[in-house]
Amino acid sequence: MIRQAPTGGNDPSGEDDKSLPRLDSCILLAGGLVPSPLAKLTGQLTLELWLSATETVFGRWCDVLDHLALSAGIDHPSIRVVHSGPPYEPTHVLADDRFEVRTMAEPDEFRGPAGVLRDVTKDDNPDSVILVAEAARYIAGTITQLLADWSEHEPDVLVARSPDGTPAGITLMRASALDLVPETGFMDVKEQWLPRCIERGLDIRTSTTRNFMPFPLRTLEQFLVASSIASGKPCPITERQPVLGRMNPITRTEDKSRIAEDAKVARDAVVADAVVMPGAKVGPGAIVVRSLVCPGALVPEGDVVVDTVVAAARKGVPAG
Repeated sequence: MIRQAPTGGNDPSGEDDKSLPRLDSCILLAGGLVPSPLAKLTGQLTLELWLSATETVFGRWCDVLDHLALSAGIDHPSIRVVHSGPPYEPTHVLADDRFEVRTMAEPDEFRGPAGVLRDVTKDDNPDSVILVAEAARYIAGTITQLLADWSEHEPDVLVARSPDGTPAGITLMRASALDLVPETGFMDVKEQWLPRCIERGLDIRTSTTRNFMPFPLRTLEQFLVASSIASGKPCPITERQPVLGRMNPITRTEDKSRIAEDAKVARDAVVADAVVMPGAKVGPGAIVVRSLVCPGALVPEGDVVVDTVVAAARKGVPAG
């Protein structure tokens, strides 16, 4: 049985003052058997995409984890990025001065997410506390409440879920819980590993997100929603995910918050509700609407790009 971790309240016994636990590592799962629609369009790791003129998806994860460590008064966890290998592997070193960061390919293509987790943590201390997250997420808000819920109940596994009950893509777990994953073969997390944990009597709990929203980044539309939030659009933490409404009339580009400083956009080009990443070029008279222009990509003079991803090595591919 999976139990909901109740919201903490005032405890006269003083147990509410228990110190938050250490967080030894964070594993960002950036691979999988089937690439996301966005990854197929961009041809690269979603972690490397720019949400705004100043921040990548990976940079956002580092900011979220830095805030967690500072707020909870704990050491910064190490970060492990697990990708599926070519062509969806980092094109440059993923690094941040605040963290020890390691990147690695999935040890076996057909292990499934639970199998991958077991393989990459096989040398971890069984008592280690690990935060596992879907890398292709934009976290709006703070995840400190998850760690507080973990400290309050000290389960074996704590699964974050959105207010509507859907998985939030973040799980806290003890490394020892992964001992239930076989050494070979495929194992999924939700359909196989968690039921096995419950069957074996492990303490599995859920925590409803109260201070953050985990925006998925699997499609072009989802990325543009997250990018608008990252660039300053208001985000109600506990309300439904905002959706793209009617587009404003096309005008000369005014909002520069999603255009990288070293991107080159012609003076008479139009960029509306789009992200232009570092090294990209938008030619004279071009129109770019609700689209991503990836690092080093070119939108030629006069081209009209709508609902499209423009990758560096190929022309824009219509969003599916």
